[in-house]
Amino acid sequence: MKKVFSSKKTLLLSVIAYSAMTLAAQGAALELEESRTGVQLECVTLKENSFTLSFIHSVSVTPVEDIYQISKGADGDYQILQTEERFLDHGQGLPSMNGEPDAHKFEYRDDKFVLYMNRPIGDLIVRLDSRFKNRLHTGMDVINLNQWPDFSGLRIKPVKSCHEG
Repeated sequence: MKKVFSSKKTLLLSVIAYSAMTLAAQGAALELEESRTGVQLECVTLKENSFTLSFIHSVSVTPVEDIYQISKGADGDYQILQTEERFLDHGQGLPSMNGEPDAHKFEYRDDKFVLYMNRPIGDLIVRLDSRFKNRLHTGMDVINLNQWPDFSGLRIKPVKSCHEG
């Protein structure tokens, strides 16, 4: 009888551990809010704990992709880490050499410059301008950020889910 209890206990602990890993592996979500007022505009779920912002650079007028990862900090809050920036041409405001802040590798691959980095982002605010085709790629959807007014600054905040905040 003791063996049966022990194996049931082991099975229960295994199921709990698997459930916890599955929840941890699920994607976080992003709250999109107007940066000045804090009014929530939308909440989007991420396929995995990553997302990409794409836009047309205002100086070089070429496409840029910024890749971000969501992680849970020591305090339990979700945090944003920029891991890559991909672009076609150098321009003011784009990396141009090795030694950029928080960067660890800079290369030219697949006809693009790629800056690999570990850049913590404390407060991610995107300045919207319809000329620059601001988009948020969640891994499931592409959100047109220019659906909101150009004068608006859009704050992107990581949360556990759209239902829990």
